[in-house]
Amino acid sequence: MDYVISASYGNDSVAMVRWAYEQGLKNVVVAYCDTGWASPGWWQRVGAGETAAKAMGFKVVQLKSMGMAELVRLKRGFPGNGKQQFCTMHLKGVPFLQWIDEADPECKAVVMVGKRREESEARKDTPEFVKDSEYHGGRVLWHPLYLHTDAERDALLQRAGIEKLPHRSKECSPCVNANRSDFLRLTPGEVERVNDLEVEIARPMFRAKRFGALGIHGVMTWAKDGRDRPSFEEEEESCSGLFGCGT
Repeated sequence: MDYVISASYGNDSVAMVRWAYEQGLKNVVVAYCDTGWASPGWWQRVGAGETAAKAMGFKVVQLKSMGMAELVRLKRGFPGNGKQQFCTMHLKGVPFLQWIDEADPECKAVVMVGKRREESEARKDTPEFVKDSEYHGGRVLWHPLYLHTDAERDALLQRAGIEKLPHRSKECSPCVNANRSDFLRLTPGEVERVNDLEVEIARPMFRAKRFGALGIHGVMTWAKDGRDRPSFEEEEESCSGLFGCGT
């Protein structure tokens, strides 16, 4: 393989798959990491994205992580919403590196991630290339859509025949950086999944001082009745996005 697209099958990564096709890139593999924390319906989106990628002549692969629940048990706590978000490294970075080091031992493949500068304040300085990316085994990291606008991204999605989502990827749901609208999209099963883990480890997923509420049920009450908070993009400022989280 010459190129590996690290995809969550959110809007940006699907657009990047289409971009790679339109640029005539060959020997492309699209890799998705199962975090074990995706929204119940997210696998339909993954399936649609994989079908589209295959139709463009690309190979697809699904990678398995230890899963969010096991990671939380191991760490005895949930990932914080600060710069040290261990979920990204363990649920996406580790399985990706284990796979690509075996599939590409000579580190010749270029890793592609769909980050864009217009996407958020946190990503406004995204470079096109990172040479010898330490987070990708010393391989070249490429952000080909780094200057693309939302409109240009949306056009790629339309040409790919994939529906534009009104939210970010739900590969992790809820994300540690979730905002009010994200909470309101949670299914009862997702809420109880969080609650069960909170009870098991005796720690909340979301810090009480962020929402003035303790525990996921308190946060859900706040989401339905409380004040607005900033958009996901603004709250995401502390998230590195090194492995394309949410894209």
